[in-house]
Amino acid sequence: MRKLYATVLILILMSAFLSGCFSVSLNTDSGETRTSPEESSVVDSEVDSEIEDEPTVYTDSPTTAPAVPGITVRPAEWAQVEWQPYSCAYFTLNVPNGWKVQWDGNAQKLWWTATSPDGKIGIHNLDHDYAAKDPAMTKTLGFQKPMKDASVQGYFEMIYEDSADYFTVKNSCVPGNYNVVQSSVNKQIKDYKALYATFRDATVGEGEGVYSAVLFNHDDIFIRGANYANWEIDAIVTQWAPIGQLVNWSQVLAQIAQSFAYTDYYIQEWQSWMKTSTNPTSSVNDTDPVLEAFEERSKSDTIIQEKRSDMLEEYERVYDNDTGEIYRAYNGFLDDIGDQNRYTPIKDSQYAEGYVGWIDK
Repeated sequence: MRKLYATVLILILMSAFLSGCFSVSLNTDSGETRTSPEESSVVDSEVDSEIEDEPTVYTDSPTTAPAVPGITVRPAEWAQVEWQPYSCAYFTLNVPNGWKVQWDGNAQKLWWTATSPDGKIGIHNLDHDYAAKDPAMTKTLGFQKPMKDASVQGYFEMIYEDSADYFTVKNSCVPGNYNVVQSSVNKQIKDYKALYATFRDATVGEGEGVYSAVLFNHDDIFIRGANYANWEIDAIVTQWAPIGQLVNWSQVLAQIAQSFAYTDYYIQEWQSWMKTSTNPTSSVNDTDPVLEAFEERSKSDTIIQEKRSDMLEEYERVYDNDTGEIYRAYNGFLDDIGDQNRYTPIKDSQYAEGYVGWIDK
């Protein structure tokens, strides 16, 4: 089973990971990150002390202010990210300055979460999880809950059942690397999906996320009428943000994922445990499967949502032809600047592309 799991992760990494799905925030009502039914401890001591005191790495170009007298630009946080390295015994990571990293586990099972200071934006990775087939055997097998619907969607719905007011899957798709993953394992994949969903919880409020995982079926094991078998869920990745902001933060979350790397200590422990000389590969670096569902979400719904937001907040969205960037400008901006070629109204399809800041006067 472990070798099977390792193979799945390698193949998921080799194929596109973020083009597939976008994941969800697994939050409890108290605001703490809840990564899986089995996770009970968070290594808080590893958080602030291991953010290295190195100079901040600047990787995103500052947004250029409009060259119009009396007009200023207010850059969005996601458009001017300052990066800092994070390290612990098992992995290294780059995160935006001020973000919090939590993790727990070892080379046999490892999870980590990186979140904004308020917890409203984040990314989570868990290598594998389990759920009981027989509800009566849940506690006996050491799980918190059985999985009522044996599917990737059912798994995430189970996670959100107690921590969210609602969790609604808006779109799902089979990642493009399904056949590659299936051909590499010696058992049948029961479900492999990328989901896009909206939710509401105590930490994020109204949110949206993308979710991806691979579900395997274990053969039934009946003893005295009880089924001791479980479902295995691998390569679990989630990303989330407040509703309407996921598209803006997608590149930042992708860069966090792509910066993830195992340490030599982790590799040595993993090789000893697996009795192999090969190197492990992460299930999070390649983010294509995570984003597919997000990219296939209903664009018409997104356009309507964004237009409504602009109307209520009194903005008009404009395109900067010099920089190729989209801004939310105050109503009347285009009238105020008169005839010019730099700023033009965006097309309807561009409402689904996000924006880099606000134009004020």
